Order: sequence, then structure tokens, then C-alpha cells
Amino acid sequence: MIKNRSPFSVFAGFTLAVLGGMIFDLGGLAAGSAATLLRSLEESIPWVFLIYPLLLTVRGDINGILTGKLGTALHLGTIKPVWKKNSESFLHLIIMILFISIYDAILIGSVTSVIGIFLKLVTQPVEVLQIFSITFTTFILTATISMFITFALTFVIFKKNGDPDVYAYPITSSLNDILITIIFFSICLLYRPWESFSHLHFYLGIPIIVLVLVFLFISFIKFRKKSYFMKGIKQSIPVLTITNLIAAGTGSVLAIFIADLSAVPILLVFYPALISTVGSQNSILANTTTTKLHLGTIKPSFKSLKTKEFSINFFGIITAAMIIVTLMSILGVALFPQNINFPIYWTILGLLILTNLLSFLIVSFIALSASFVTFRLGLDPDNLVNPLLSSSADLITTTILVLIFFLLF
Repeated sequence: MIKNRSPFSVFAGFTLAVLGGMIFDLGGLAAGSAATLLRSLEESIPWVFLIYPLLLTVRGDINGILTGKLGTALHLGTIKPVWKKNSESFLHLIIMILFISIYDAILIGSVTSVIGIFLKLVTQPVEVLQIFSITFTTFILTATISMFITFALTFVIFKKNGDPDVYAYPITSSLNDILITIIFFSICLLYRPWESFSHLHFYLGIPIIVLVLVFLFISFIKFRKKSYFMKGIKQSIPVLTITNLIAAGTGSVLAIFIADLSAVPILLVFYPALISTVGSQNSILANTTTTKLHLGTIKPSFKSLKTKEFSINFFGIITAAMIIVTLMSILGVALFPQNINFPIYWTILGLLILTNLLSFLIVSFIALSASFVTFRLGLDPDNLVNPLLSSSADLITTTILVLIFFLLF
């Protein structure tokens, strides 16, 4: 393709394709707008901003596994872009995603409780049950809905001759951010843990926890001999355990510095969109790389990155992100113009661009290194790389955002 077209033509074409996928990251502004509602719950639920980034990150991890494996499977033909009369791998992928979603719900509840106690955000034993109830209800409901949205969108993209590796993650990531933010806020209002007479965490939360644990057990017993399912579980569970701990770091950073960031309230609006954009950039880079590794068109070595095609793709992703971040800043300020003047706007734009660029450069190195190492070890990068880069992207982006915030404000 590069030999028949000028480098600029290839660069422009790829950048526009990436931009077409990443434009949906602007939907993160809707999630950020919804997240401002969580501020109203912070006094009643001190751990709300501890758990919120974990939900975003872990949902992104699982979505990364799903879009990565689904995109590769569609390219290889092991899964067809249809709902009926599909392959066994299709069913096994659905069960695998539900299985690891339940596993992650357990981890989120456990990690949040431990860190909440350490940070003195959780002070009563009943709050641990409230955390598990809210986490399970939010996460399982979101996982089920988002999984079917992801399948539907990816099938449409593939049937329209689009590349799922470019479009699937950015689109579904933004939708998931909006979905999980709204569901999390709604479930918090439903359970009302700040009211002493509200006991839904007993009457609704416990039955939901029991049901999903029973599903977890039955799924494992029924599909434990299926290689596609077990391979995905064995390779995903360890890395998801690690990424949960990384996500806990993200939650801790946000929980500790949320009061400082609130000095510029619009930053909370930008937050989901910003981490979604960095995640999308690295997902596109990782997914296109792992697909090429599976197809055998590149070798698992950094020498493969010296090609003109990689350079065009790499800088195309950066260019698309700069456009998205600029649009993000304009739309965000248009939606929430309070106390924003031109000097503050340019400062915010600089903060967003610097945060995005530095985060992408760091996380892209992690993503490519992980892709090559896992492939050399005979493992499936789709099970490992996307969760690692998603959680790393969220932690690194959040940390860099806080650091640059203190430098500029």
C-alpha cells in the first residue's frame, strides 16, 4: 500500500481513519458531565471517587480483551460477524467475558474496601458490604449491556469493511464510560447507603452477589475443558489481578487529589474523555500490532518499528489525538463556561495536550513491549496487552494530569 501511494497520502488516510474512531472519545465529556453528579454524593459516600476510577479502568480492561480477541478472531475467521449459527469460539468468548467480569467485581470490592480502610474513607464494617453490593450490581449490569453493544458494533464495522482494531475500542470505550458512570450514580441512589433505614445492600445486594457467584461456579465447571475458554481465563486472570492493583493506584490518586482538582471543576468533566483518548490511542496501536503478529506480517521485535508504515501509523495516532484533545477542550468549555476566560482556557488546553502526549509516549512503550514479549512466549497478546495498557494508561494519565495541574495552576 505504501509503495503505491505517497507517504503523505497514507499518513492522511490512516490519521482520518483513526480520527473517525477516536471522535467517539468525545463522548467521554458526557461521562464527565455525569461524573459531576458524583460530587453531590461525596459527603455521604466518602469512597465514591476511590471506586469510580476502578470501575472505569477495569471495564476498559475487559473491553480491551473483548475488542482485541474479537477483532483478531474476525480477521482470522474463527468467529463470524453474525449472531446465529456462529462458531463455538463465539459462545466461549461470551462466557469468558462474563466470567472475568464477575472475577473483577470481586477484586474491585476487595481492593476498594482495603484501600478505603487504609485511607480512612471506610470506617464501619457495613460499608464493606455496601461497597460489594454497589460494585457487583453496577459492574455486572454494565458488563452484560456493554458486551452485547460491543459485539453488535464490531460486527457492523467488520461487515462494512472497516477495521475493528481501529474503530471498535474507541467507540465502545466511550459508550462504556457513559454507561458505567450513569449506572454507578443510579445504583448509589438506589442503595442509598447514607440512610440508616435503607437496607437494600442486604435485601438486593446479597442475592445479586450470590447469583453471580453461582454463575461463576457453573461456568467454570461447564467450560473448564474448552481450550479457548480456559486459555483465555488462565492468561487473563493473572494480568487482570495485576491491573486491578494498578487501578487501585489510580483510584487512590484521584481520591487523594480530587479536592485540589475541584479548584478547576471542569477538569472532572474532561477526566473520563482524557483517559479514554489515551486508552484508545494505545489500543489502536496494540490491536493493529497484535493482529499483524498473528498474521505474520511483522516479527515480535522493535526492529519491526523502524518501518515507514509504523512511523506513519504512530504519528498518525498522535496527530488524531491532538485534534481530538483540542475539540475536547472547545466542547468542554462551551458546555461549562463558568469562570473560564482566555488565559485559563489556554492553560487548560496546554494541560490536556501535555497530559495526552506524555501519557501516550509512556504507555505505547509498555504496550509494544508487552505485545512482543507475550507473543515470543507463545501467549496470546489479546488476553494480556489491552488490560495492561488500559490500567497503565489510566494510572499514568491520572498521575501526569495531577502533576501538570500543580505546575500550571
